[in-house]
Amino acid sequence: MRRIIGASLVGLGVFLLAAAVLTRFYVAPTLIGAPPDLYQVTRLRAENASYLDAASATPRSGATVVATNTVRGDPGSTHDGVAVWDTTTIVQDVGRGTTIEIQKQRYAFDRRTGELRNCCGAAVQGDTGVRMSGIGLFWPVDVRRRGLELFDPATRRTWPVAFDGEERVAGVAAYRFVARIPETKVAGELPPVPGELLGRRAGGAAVPVDRYYQAEATYWVDPRTGAPIDQRQRVLSTLRPKEGPGRLVVADLTLRMTPESRKALIGRSEDGAQKIRLLETAGPLAAGGAGLLLAVAGLPLTLRGGRERGRRGTARRSAARPGRAPWSGD
Repeated sequence: MRRIIGASLVGLGVFLLAAAVLTRFYVAPTLIGAPPDLYQVTRLRAENASYLDAASATPRSGATVVATNTVRGDPGSTHDGVAVWDTTTIVQDVGRGTTIEIQKQRYAFDRRTGELRNCCGAAVQGDTGVRMSGIGLFWPVDVRRRGLELFDPATRRTWPVAFDGEERVAGVAAYRFVARIPETKVAGELPPVPGELLGRRAGGAAVPVDRYYQAEATYWVDPRTGAPIDQRQRVLSTLRPKEGPGRLVVADLTLRMTPESRKALIGRSEDGAQKIRLLETAGPLAAGGAGLLLAVAGLPLTLRGGRERGRRGTARRSAARPGRAPWSGD
């Protein structure tokens, strides 16, 4: 009986040790990553903003602008470790109740590293011909301080992201990253603009223009999960004549994440950090420790049971051996 109990304990211990190794080095890397079915709404707010009201061709200033970003995962398109998220950003002047701009992107990316993939209908404003690289909405789970590049849908290019120090955000020790986009001409043809909007004399012919864009975006990222928990964007977009002087501000905004959105992102990141800790540390350690204890406890019972069985076998053989006959002469 002791040998059976000991063997059972050793077997269970070995199973738990194997489960600990499997969880840490296979299950955790498989499960930890971007959720395919994410649904998330965040808002950034800018005070005293300037922009061009395209509907009335009127420059506005001193406005309160809110950019509402909605991200929806597409689980049906997830495959081979690649997740697909659709995102829509609606930029509005909340004081006037007008919509300034609607931006739509579809991102396909590695669920763990965040690296963008050109598949699964990935597109910027419906244009599937845009080649994407670097990271987009999702940052790497194991976020590093160097070598990151961020895809910018406005310029449709990838720009380097610089580590800018550590900072606590609502109690979370976060990495601060900054992406700087210099003044860049945006590809695409635009309709001519009335000359007076560009500072030229009224009544003149409409002027062909190009759009220029520059930005500085700051991200606060939780290093435990790689999740952004706060964000600030400084955006300047202008129109300039293809020839000659003039300039029209299309957007001049300093957007900062609202407290409600920041709180929601921190809560999601805290939950993710607990799950990662369970899969990578607490779970394997608990299973491995219990397995080791069971194996150590069961091994002596198995060996002792084997020795006792051996002694009983020897005794039985001795008892069964016939005695010497008196006439044998031995």
